[in-house]
Amino acid sequence: MQVKTIQEVYDWTVLFHTQMAANFFSLRDDLAEHNQMLADYFVKYEKKLAEDLVGFKAITEINTLDTYCYEYFAENSELINFTDLNRDTRVDEQAMQGYISDQHQKVINLYQYLLSRAETPTGKEKLSQLLELEHQGLKQMMQSANRHMDM
Repeated sequence: MQVKTIQEVYDWTVLFHTQMAANFFSLRDDLAEHNQMLADYFVKYEKKLAEDLVGFKAITEINTLDTYCYEYFAENSELINFTDLNRDTRVDEQAMQGYISDQHQKVINLYQYLLSRAETPTGKEKLSQLLELEHQGLKQMMQSANRHMDM
């Protein structure tokens, strides 16, 4: 997927969360029962984040942000290719938690960058909401993973 516009960033972020869900779903059968529950939780939450993002596709300062999107993805081309959790390593709670944190931080960094470049109050508000959605989603998943590890 080539990302050049803010609309494509939304589509990319929805795809990112969908691929995260698919990755955890594909791993679940190879995991111990205890870790299958955590993988199932991540699948459901990633799907929810993807669905929540669909409602954010309208933003006012399209042309300005399109330029910044293009520049960001040109400088961070590794974001375009989704990175699956490595099946060749031991997949346990800590591995899943580290993976989900690292992957989501990439999305958070993108939205922080775009927010820092936004010029209109409406654009800043929309990007702040997206950034907050990502922060809260990651925080919720990390808290649930920590509770899961305590079980």
